[in-house]
Amino acid sequence: MIQNPFDEQYESAIAEKSKLTTSYDKKRHEINWYESTVLKALLHNSVKIQTQLEGFSLASIELSDEIQSIELALKKTTESIGSRWNPTNWFDSHQQELRELEGTMKSSELEKKKRLSSVDDQIIDLIQRKKATIEEIERYSSFDLNASVKSSSILASQLSQQKEKVKRIAERKQKFDDALAPIVKQISDAAQKKSEASSVKHHAQLLDDELSNANNSYERASVHQICEEKFGISSPRKLISIKNSEIRKLDRDLEKLYNRAKIVTEKAAWNVEKLILDGNNLCYQGDKFIGLSALKVLVPYLANDYEVVLVFDGSIRRALGSSDSDIRVTFHSDIEVHVVATSVKADETVLDLAGTAKTTFIVSNDRFAEFGDKSAVQEQRIIRHEIVSGQVLIHDLGIRAEFNQ
Repeated sequence: MIQNPFDEQYESAIAEKSKLTTSYDKKRHEINWYESTVLKALLHNSVKIQTQLEGFSLASIELSDEIQSIELALKKTTESIGSRWNPTNWFDSHQQELRELEGTMKSSELEKKKRLSSVDDQIIDLIQRKKATIEEIERYSSFDLNASVKSSSILASQLSQQKEKVKRIAERKQKFDDALAPIVKQISDAAQKKSEASSVKHHAQLLDDELSNANNSYERASVHQICEEKFGISSPRKLISIKNSEIRKLDRDLEKLYNRAKIVTEKAAWNVEKLILDGNNLCYQGDKFIGLSALKVLVPYLANDYEVVLVFDGSIRRALGSSDSDIRVTFHSDIEVHVVATSVKADETVLDLAGTAKTTFIVSNDRFAEFGDKSAVQEQRIIRHEIVSGQVLIHDLGIRAEFNQ
């Protein structure tokens, strides 16, 4: 299976985009919280919670004291109650009163303990709310809105750039799949045909073995008949020869297809960030001078994905009848345009601008034969183009741009 070289880049870019999105959303949430929060309201809420907390704390102390008093009284009352095993005590009015008082005190103790438990729960809740409110006040007081807005802007810019990066990688990933799809299909078809030819050859060899082992002419005729009926050829050896030829041809086809797929994969895997355009080279359609017609369309198209530098020979001034500034204003201000000195060829300038950066490529049909020592030539960082029928074609970059002739 041929692996798309952009799969890993795409997954990494998506992960980075998700990370930036999370950071940006978090920062915006913090800013929205600050802008929607009023410090005066926070302080007022803090005072309100403190007042409630003091009230419930006092109630807790009072209930604890009341429970303690009840427990002491209950203990004294219980000690005054006679044995329940003595029947006399059941009919004694004083003992009856003591037992009723004991029950009342137990009920009161239980009710007050429930109230105390509820009050203590309220106190715990208020303590937690007070802590949270104090933390929120401290957070608000120490919050740097200007720094957060600046950070949010930076994250927004980074996220926007990352989205564009994801888009570019997705497009290159799709272009690779589109470019490789017909090759993969041809490889699959050729491999299937080879498998079928090998299977027929195997059966033919088995039939040929039967011929060799036949005892008489009848058995041999029977083998020939089976071969004819099954494969349309009566001779197993002839069939083997035909299939061997087919298999050899298919092997050659598969080798070519795999080599083609390798070239497509290698070119697709190029990490192109910057392009140095040989300007004069792109001003001709065949032998016809077309001026800047193709470049006016091509340069903005390339600038969407790459940093573009446009270099012209000094002869372009006379050819166009324009000054350097006239040529520059033809293109967007972001595009670096350089016209070398009069009577000087731009070749060496183009190669030196490409330098040793692995991500910088040259777009030119010049082979720069006399500059074999330059890194761009040695590393084959030169991309060819075609200008034909009002179209600029850069196959290695998947570019097709139409222009008015």
